Amino acid sequence: MATMRSSLSLWRSAAPRLAKDFFTPRECIRSQGYLANTVRQISTPSRQASKIQSALLNDKKRQFFTSSLKQSTAAPAVAEAIGAGSAKAKSSFPKISDKAVAYWLLGSAASVFGIVVFGGLTRLTESGLSITEWRPVTGSLPPMNAEHWEEEFSKYRASPEFQLLNPNMTLSEFKSIYYMEWIHRLWGRFVGISFVVPAVYFVARKKVSTPMAWRLFGIAGLIGFQGFIGWWMVKSGLKDDLFAPGSHPRVSQYRLTAHLGAAFTCYVAMLWNGLAILRSHRLMADAAAGIKELNALRDPKLAFFRRSVAGIALLVFTTVISGGLVAGLDAGLIYNEFPFMGKGLAPPSEELFDPRYSRHEDRSDLWWRNMLENPSLVQLDHRILAMSTFTAICALMVYTRRSPTMKRYLPAPARKGVHGVFMFACCQVALGISTLLYLVPTPLASAHQAGSLFLLTWVMVLGSRVWHPSRTAKLLQMAIKARSAQLNGTAASAVKRI
Repeated sequence: MATMRSSLSLWRSAAPRLAKDFFTPRECIRSQGYLANTVRQISTPSRQASKIQSALLNDKKRQFFTSSLKQSTAAPAVAEAIGAGSAKAKSSFPKISDKAVAYWLLGSAASVFGIVVFGGLTRLTESGLSITEWRPVTGSLPPMNAEHWEEEFSKYRASPEFQLLNPNMTLSEFKSIYYMEWIHRLWGRFVGISFVVPAVYFVARKKVSTPMAWRLFGIAGLIGFQGFIGWWMVKSGLKDDLFAPGSHPRVSQYRLTAHLGAAFTCYVAMLWNGLAILRSHRLMADAAAGIKELNALRDPKLAFFRRSVAGIALLVFTTVISGGLVAGLDAGLIYNEFPFMGKGLAPPSEELFDPRYSRHEDRSDLWWRNMLENPSLVQLDHRILAMSTFTAICALMVYTRRSPTMKRYLPAPARKGVHGVFMFACCQVALGISTLLYLVPTPLASAHQAGSLFLLTWVMVLGSRVWHPSRTAKLLQMAIKARSAQLNGTAASAVKRI
């Protein structure tokens, strides 16, 4: 009985608090501020009171209380901060360009790859001088009737190429070479439009970083300049004062080489920036792993390998430029044997440095004019550059496979990249020798030009795998610091709640 009386007295003393806390309607509690008073009453330094307060504030059944509290105190500051952050995000460029920009750049590079190969076919079929005017807008359409065709044919008949090489050409034969050049020019317009319009869109929508926006602007300017160089090159073959009287009408080898070099530069710029964006996204997906990978690439033991890849890229590009001189001078049609050139590995010195190519009385230009205008020396230079490039690639392959340092420190993707470069180099050498032995047939010559692009492409891919992007490394460090600060802030908040 005594135990029962003590229990009843305890229940009786607790009954008023339970009735107010659990049975009073919420509207009354909210209007009278009872719950707030309860919270203030239980806000004691004790650990149990802190737990009760946290439970009251986080209880979903009392969201009306927490929402009203936030609206009355924190809402203006939060709204101001969100508004400022949104405005800053809308008015600034991102740190890393969108992946869509990378895919678009790679697609544009593929289009440039195609037009370079097709341009080589246009030159090999001697179709480049069939259109004697440069009309960037009105020239987008071919002749639409017989009268227009006859008008275009009459312009071509006035050119040195028709008078010296094709005096018996018919209108149907003219149409075939005209369409080759027309497709090449139309493709060039497509490259320009398909690059400039998306570039403007990506920059306007702020889907590119600030450095990438400037790079896109530079590539767009290079595309426009490339069109001008193309016409400048064609114009050199329409005037007989730019080549020796009675010789084979051709465009200037200097302008052809400039046109080819600008095309390769444009292609490399698109390819390199597209690969860089994709690589940055891959590294930023896991900041810790990305920092670890980049730190491994910065190892001094890989410095020689990185410099070697850069040197091979320069060798490949220089060999391509020398190939432009070979094409412009038709130097592949002499000494169609390998490895000899006549009775030895090189022609006689009197032939290599012929005084007839000098234009100064003191012969001060004898050396460089023969280097750039003498077909025999131009072919020899191309052979030396090609074999030097192939030897360097073979040496890099052996160094990668035999060096214990490379086996330990070189990443697996880079080793695969070296194998790819070696394979394309072997194919390119085989194509070059075959083109020479068979007197430059169109299929082999076109494949040889495409092979140079494939080889340069894979060298760029290898370079992108071992290159250390300093800007991306800084962004990774910032991401790790921000993550650490966030984790510290979350831990501090958890400690406070406990």
